Formats: sequence, C-alpha cells, structure tokens
Amino acid sequence: MCGRITLAELSWREFRDWLVLSRAPETPIESRYNLAPTGNVPIIRQGPDGPEGAVARWWFIPEWHRGTLSDWKASTLNARSEEAATRPTYRDALRRRRCVVLASGYYEWQVRADGKHPHYIHPAGNAPALLMAGLWSEVRLPDFQGLTCAILTEAARGPLAGIHDRMPLMIAPASLPEWLGGCAIADLPRLPPEALDFHEVGARVNSVRNDDASLIRALDA
Repeated sequence: MCGRITLAELSWREFRDWLVLSRAPETPIESRYNLAPTGNVPIIRQGPDGPEGAVARWWFIPEWHRGTLSDWKASTLNARSEEAATRPTYRDALRRRRCVVLASGYYEWQVRADGKHPHYIHPAGNAPALLMAGLWSEVRLPDFQGLTCAILTEAARGPLAGIHDRMPLMIAPASLPEWLGGCAIADLPRLPPEALDFHEVGARVNSVRNDDASLIRALDA
C-alpha cells in the first residue's frame, strides 16, 4: 500500500521539461516530507493539448457521490489495480480519468517480531520523482469542489516484496502516454526494480505532526 509520501523540492518547471507537459499550475509545489491522505498532491492527467499538471486531494471521491466529504466513508486513498475495472467506485475513472501522482518518495512499514519499521522508497538515480499510476475525479460537493485522486497499487515486486506485500503501481516516464491513453494495466510497462532504492528511517515518521527533511535520512546515518 502507500499511506505517506514526500514532495521534496519538486518543481513544475522541471516537470514541464522532463515530461513535456502542455501546461502546469503557476502555484509552486510545497515541499512536504510526511504528507498523509487528504493532503494535496501534484498529478499529471490528459488535457486537451496533451499531458498537463494539476493538484488533487489525495482521497478519491467518485463523481456520482452527492453527499459531503464526511458522508464518504470508504477508504479510497489507494485502489487495488486488480479490482479497479470492476469496482463501481473506480471503473469509470479507469476508463476516462487516469493520472499519475508525482512523489519524490514514499514510506512503507516492514513488520518484524519487534514491531513495524518504516522504510523510505525513492528513485535510485537522478529522476526528480516517482510516477505512481492513479485515477482522478472532479467533484462539486456542498463542502468541497475540485479534483480528488487515488493511487493504484499492485503486488510488490523485487526487493520491495521483503518490506510489504503491496506497492504503488509505478511507471517509467516513457510509459506516461501509454497509461494516460488507456493501456491495459496488465500490458503497462512498470518502473524496473533497479530504478528504486530504499532504506530504513527513524520512528519520527510515524506521527504526521513531524514533517521535515530529517525524516528521510537513513536510520544508521
């Protein structure tokens, strides 16, 4: 799964060049080191002139929902990629409203005999961010108007399987047009395991009240 992400020094200008965006928000991306669900995250979706940047609330609300935010009780920060095509909450978005969620990294907790140990997963090379396949919606509720999103997850692959049994569905930048264009999930090229790196971090990340750069430092540093 994916329950906390980082947005460390991300720039729309860099994304415009890296991913050839047609447009992007003028508001800078706020650096965050312990962003929890319901926070705002940068996404890329298909626009009329090509891929475009936007900002969405990380907790998917389907467009057919007519209540308030508090009326929506389902946990929809993540969507299992194996079920998205058949679940009423996600199936329309999978067909027509795909996106990628941009993150400089994310945290996952490994369960051991003595408790849960947080790890930080991030790009192994010079890539500025991970591209996590996602779904978006645009809702008009009595107490919220705007975009929402969910991150698609799948069974963990490679070394990450030793930390948790699930992981975000992450794609390579070259696969962005395929994903936004409707490529079947089974046929979508994944980000290779060697493009990821990870290390154990301290327990301060367990509290969302902590949000600073020290959270991503290796535990033995």
